[in-house]
Amino acid sequence: MYHLWWLTSVFASIVFAMYIFANQIFKLKGSHIMVYRGVGTTLVLLPFCFFIPPVSSAVFYFISVFQGLLIAYLDNRLFNAANRFGAETTSVIQPISVFFGYVIWFIIHPNLFAELLGEPVRFLVITLAILGVVFSVLNLKKNKFSRYALLYLLPAMLSVTVIDILCKVLMTIGKDNLLGAIFYYSLITSFVAGLINLVAFMKGGNSFREVVSFKNIRYAGLPIICIIISMYFLKNYSLFLGTNPAYVMAIIYSYPVWVLLANNLYARYTNKKIYMLPSKKTIFAMVCSIIVLVLAVQN
Repeated sequence: MYHLWWLTSVFASIVFAMYIFANQIFKLKGSHIMVYRGVGTTLVLLPFCFFIPPVSSAVFYFISVFQGLLIAYLDNRLFNAANRFGAETTSVIQPISVFFGYVIWFIIHPNLFAELLGEPVRFLVITLAILGVVFSVLNLKKNKFSRYALLYLLPAMLSVTVIDILCKVLMTIGKDNLLGAIFYYSLITSFVAGLINLVAFMKGGNSFREVVSFKNIRYAGLPIICIIISMYFLKNYSLFLGTNPAYVMAIIYSYPVWVLLANNLYARYTNKKIYMLPSKKTIFAMVCSIIVLVLAVQN
């Protein structure tokens, strides 16, 4: 199954795009969605604790709680960045963090780096493919950002990198009970981040009635929660299968192309203005980079 990391990553990318697309359709406040993503997901997952055995490692739970705090910090940083520089600027975080993760993973595991350096051509191809995906996604989004914005977003970029790397570490720790590792990671991080986001939501002058509104729960909350749970399982399983988290995230963070396609299909269905697709060269470059990456890693 390890050689199928790229396939589960593609599915995770599609589900990630569904999450972004759903946010556009439901038009809820970002802070409201974060509450559903956290507290709502926790409430749905909680009953399954009776059926899924826990992970035996205490370190696993400590790191999971830390991950929840880091996710809450990242959410807050992104909201502030979106208010200061615009939502489009914040979208540079994920593609750039892929390259950060690529480098940091090899710093943590110098033996893997040394092994790859033993095949210089393969090392060069993988590195260029990673860069190809990063620059293609950035061009896909047509990001415009200042040096100050990048400096402000640097902690968030590092947070995304750390979150992805720690996900891989946690899945490795819980490999003997992988279902339990994915489940309890999802439960703990959702609870910690969700609780903090709920407090921030209430302090922001929002009403708790918005959260528990039957209409909001039925038409937005439940679909978002289902998507989030699917995303947790697919992403973490992909990270477990992949040898370097950057390989997995390079595919997952190519989700904007799925969002653009979904937006155009939705626009045709509703007879609204068609979203402008990026150049075919950009999409072609991204697809080729991903294919080359997969083939080079699988070699």
